[in-house]
Amino acid sequence: MLRILEAVLYLAALLLYLAPAIVADMRARDDAFAITIVNVLLGWTIVGWIAAFVWARHPVSERRMSRVAKSTRRNMAKVTIGALVARSRRRRTA
Repeated sequence: MLRILEAVLYLAALLLYLAPAIVADMRARDDAFAITIVNVLLGWTIVGWIAAFVWARHPVSERRMSRVAKSTRRNMAKVTIGALVARSRRRRTA
């Protein structure tokens, strides 16, 4: 009986520890994996767990997501153009 009680307590503690990741997954957040990583790596600190939980509960606006997507596309374009310019310079000198 004592082993069953211990198993239930361990399971409850694990579910409480992973609550931010579970909440993010239930809310179908696009950044649920990032929240899970923060929860697993920093959740043992109280501040890390609270930060992950607040992040999981915070609503994501479409405007913010479109800004992030636009910024990501712009950065990828800069990297691609930089690689193309470097390649053309190498060909010109060769």
